[in-house]
Amino acid sequence: MGHEYALDWLDQMVNELDPWRTEPESLDDEQSIAIVEKATQEEKRLILLFKQFVFQEQKHRQIKNTVNQYLCAAVSLMKTASNNLNQIPARADNFRLALESVLSCLGGVSAFIIKRYKNLVDRDLSLDMLSIDTSAHDFRKLGNLGVMRDNPELSELVIGAFSDIFLNRRGGEITIGKVDYWVSVSNAVSFFDVSPATTELFDRLEVIMIERNFNSPLFVKYLTSKFSHMVDIPGDSSLAMQNLALLQKTFNQIPVMKDMIFSNHFDDLSLTINTWFIEEIDFRSKVTRPAVAELDDRSFKKARKYERKTSDKVICNLTVDQLSLFFKAADLSNIISARSLSAIFQSVAPYLSTPHRADISHSSLRVKSYSVEERDKSLLIDIMTRLTEQIKEL
Repeated sequence: MGHEYALDWLDQMVNELDPWRTEPESLDDEQSIAIVEKATQEEKRLILLFKQFVFQEQKHRQIKNTVNQYLCAAVSLMKTASNNLNQIPARADNFRLALESVLSCLGGVSAFIIKRYKNLVDRDLSLDMLSIDTSAHDFRKLGNLGVMRDNPELSELVIGAFSDIFLNRRGGEITIGKVDYWVSVSNAVSFFDVSPATTELFDRLEVIMIERNFNSPLFVKYLTSKFSHMVDIPGDSSLAMQNLALLQKTFNQIPVMKDMIFSNHFDDLSLTINTWFIEEIDFRSKVTRPAVAELDDRSFKKARKYERKTSDKVICNLTVDQLSLFFKAADLSNIISARSLSAIFQSVAPYLSTPHRADISHSSLRVKSYSVEERDKSLLIDIMTRLTEQIKEL
């Protein structure tokens, strides 16, 4: 695409069609029709441009960056246009029609980019401004399948989690990652309806959700409650310990799908559940004979070691903006790599802090990476220069 800004006209229209900057009633029929016709032409032009784009650019990473930059810009313009629509006076029909055509154009182009370059789009990019059709994978339609009927308690929990995101909008922003997650769960439920249970200790729906890292706190509570009931055998503490060990082993033998997670706000399901197992084994060992306590002491130490590893943080004398810029540059130069820049932020954020921020979220790093300040560039370059000199002295 060279150095041209493909969304220039749409950007201009969103700014000009601001009811606070101009008189909405002053837009006449001719001007409104001209904008509507131009928006239709612009949508066709941009779609064609993005169809040809992949042949103009050779580098995969460059294509990915450009796609996400334009998609992010389009979504931002859509939010502004949507807010402006709500401020238009009732009598300004021409103004409303013109702005709706611009918003429709932005929506059509964004939907095309997502469909065309789905594997390149940032998994955490908000899609709240786009029309998401969840009817094809609506869990409310799957409630009568055998997988769901066999476990009504978990079925209700899973349907509730789905509804919170896509119907009640209580689960935060809708992202491509969330859409893909629930498409995978929906397909698995439909497929498992004609398949046998995978284990004797976990039913089919439980296996599906464990495989897909369903790390909802409600699911964690469901599993730990189930485990407690399964191992609580009055008068036989040794058998309870054996059952705990068997449950943990069986749980860990269920394969977890790579890059699949219900929510980035919570630890992986495997980490949370295994921590519960270790703590439960340690507690029960302390109230039984000393030999059992000694037997499980090694497992407990391993858990504590891992806890220290995840809780300790590296203090960086950089701002969050500078950290974001540093990791983005390292990613673009292939010094470090992961499935996406967001994945890098998710991996490093829990272990980093700054003198002014004890906790850094991966989302704040991601947001900062979209807009880079020149001052942060200069400061980071100075820091890297000092680092270069330090390396020379080693």
